[in-house]
Amino acid sequence: MIIGAGASGIMLAVKLSASGKQVLLVESGHFSVDEERQQLNEVTHSSKKLENAVWGRKRAVGGTTLAWGGQSLPFSRIDFTERDWVNNSGWPISFDDLEAHYKMANEFMQIDTLDYRDDILPNIKLSPAPDFDTSVINYHVSKWANEPNFVNLYRKQLEQQIDVVYNAVLIQVIKEGTAITAIQIANFNKQHFTIAVSGRLILSVGGIETSRILLLNKLGNPEWVGKCFMDHPCIEVGLVRTSNEYALQRQFNTHIWQGRKYSIRLSLSEQVQQEKKLLNCSGTIMFTASAEQFDPYAELKAFKKDFKIGRLFKVSGKSIEILKSVIAYIRHRFYYKINTEAKLLLMMEQEPDTGSYISLSDQVDIFNKPKANINWVITKKTWETAVSTAKYIERELERLKLGTVSLYKHIDLDTSSWSSYLTDVNHHMGGARMSGSEKEGVVDSNLKVWGTDNLYICSCAVFPTSSHSNPTLTMLALANRLHQHLLSTSSPV
Repeated sequence: MIIGAGASGIMLAVKLSASGKQVLLVESGHFSVDEERQQLNEVTHSSKKLENAVWGRKRAVGGTTLAWGGQSLPFSRIDFTERDWVNNSGWPISFDDLEAHYKMANEFMQIDTLDYRDDILPNIKLSPAPDFDTSVINYHVSKWANEPNFVNLYRKQLEQQIDVVYNAVLIQVIKEGTAITAIQIANFNKQHFTIAVSGRLILSVGGIETSRILLLNKLGNPEWVGKCFMDHPCIEVGLVRTSNEYALQRQFNTHIWQGRKYSIRLSLSEQVQQEKKLLNCSGTIMFTASAEQFDPYAELKAFKKDFKIGRLFKVSGKSIEILKSVIAYIRHRFYYKINTEAKLLLMMEQEPDTGSYISLSDQVDIFNKPKANINWVITKKTWETAVSTAKYIERELERLKLGTVSLYKHIDLDTSSWSSYLTDVNHHMGGARMSGSEKEGVVDSNLKVWGTDNLYICSCAVFPTSSHSNPTLTMLALANRLHQHLLSTSSPV
């Protein structure tokens, strides 16, 4: 039985059913997002506020895959290691334990399985790549799925091969001794039902909801449940100026190959992280234009879809801009935008700290269950990483004569209000951390909750650390690994 029909829940259900297992998939939402179900995502805050904890999570079959972009990037090797300069770091598994599962996760997302640099760069006309000093900055891509919505990808399996119970809100997890024996669910008419658990129960809900369920049902190590809650703190640090806009965008704007999108990332090297005692971090250059600026791609798409004389004159009057964009797309395989502002953005690892946590609120939801309270705390090491990474990228871009970077004045170690400049991106991780022993976390290396016989967690809540990478691919790799583990044991799902 799987609770939660988001990315990992659907992947587990599809793979387990394809392996001959009978799967019950339980989802609190239905097949579209609405206000009533989204209210169950309401939280309270006791520290820095998450910008969109309600609508950034989706109560529906498909979960957040209904809204995300489908970006794929694995964690780095260093992210799995214990680092003496990063509190509570270290996973009980290594990158090597997940490497093959990353490929399987990409296949499930219908993304290519080439590596994120040497294999892919020639295909998007970026070979040779800019000669960044790899002891400081790594130049690589992140990948995007053509169809990020898992309901669209796996509708046939969900409708024909998997038993899906929707509008079913988890009310209680019933435990007898060390075994989960049943769950109680309720619909939105407040009717309650009990379902026996004869095999394994897998929680595949979001990072926040995982901690809330464990806390409500007094499951897992109470010393660690909800602790080390993380997101990816993000910040715009400055502008990149150049006299050759085409060349800058060719190296850093979105590229296309076989109909798929590839973004360029500049990530902090493992060497400089170790030497300077920094967290992991990556930067991107975002090319933005004003709303009034002519966008050749948008106009040509609109012209093809809806022919109008006025639009014809608009397009024909911009022949030079269109020609440049067509050359960029066909010859160099990237989107070229006219007269843009190049913004340097960073996305950072958050140091896992027990002072950042999820607890139960005094406020209750429509089922009279306490809401989650978020106490999101970011340590100063994140700000030190942001300032250092911004300056490393500035130095490298200017050394390679790719552009001049103008960092904002507040990008300074002495900025007292540094936390106010950092924002979240709905990458909710931690709270049920994976560990090598029960006293150090909530789940073991196979994602089974310590002290239980048949309760598993497959969500970003199990991450001990957060890297700089978008978390879904790593969660799906863990789901594939869990799928193989469950097949190796005899009890039913």
